Amino acid sequence: MQKKIPYSDFSINSIIGTGDSIKGEFNLKGTLRIDGYFYGKINSQSKVYIGKTGKVEATIIAKNIIVGGVVKGDIFAEENIVVLKTAEIIGNIYSCSINMDDGVIFAGECRVLNKDDMKELAETKRKEKNNI
Repeated sequence: MQKKIPYSDFSINSIIGTGDSIKGEFNLKGTLRIDGYFYGKINSQSKVYIGKTGKVEATIIAKNIIVGGVVKGDIFAEENIVVLKTAEIIGNIYSCSINMDDGVIFAGECRVLNKDDMKELAETKRKEKNNI
């Protein structure tokens, strides 16, 4: 009988590596790391990491998001977003908690919502169709 391996909150389930590019809608329960290029919509029930070399043109919906690269599109972080000093965001940010380093390039609107309103907004955005 095989043992079940417990799910770790720190594991990365999917990676878009440096030099890789993907277009489409990415729906996942686990964590996604992007070091390459993604265009479309990301819907994660967990975390999304965008590394320093990552470039994303998409709507991003996740519980927690860390941005170190470039994002063009709206970001919906149900719990928290961390924006590192290497990041560039062209789009709006919606979350319950926002941490932004000095030196970030940001052009958009930033809204901090209470947990109930944020959860409702994220669920609404998850249901919206993406016209790629």
